[in-house]
Amino acid sequence: MTEQSVRIDKWLWACRFYKTRSLAKQEIDGGKVRINGVRAKPSREVRIGDEVRLKVGWDEKTVVV
Repeated sequence: MTEQSVRIDKWLWACRFYKTRSLAKQEIDGGKVRINGVRAKPSREVRIGDEVRLKVGWDEKTVVV
């Protein structure tokens, strides 16, 4: 089985954490998304087992992919 990956901005939008992909990119650029404790860039690939921390409004969520 090959390991699959997808861009973090697409993944956040597809999982409906943000309404649009451009809004997801804006939040990532604003430093509100971290992957495995490291600040993410929109083109960063997210893989199975990664820990994603994000802020949505006043809430902070931690999700394991």
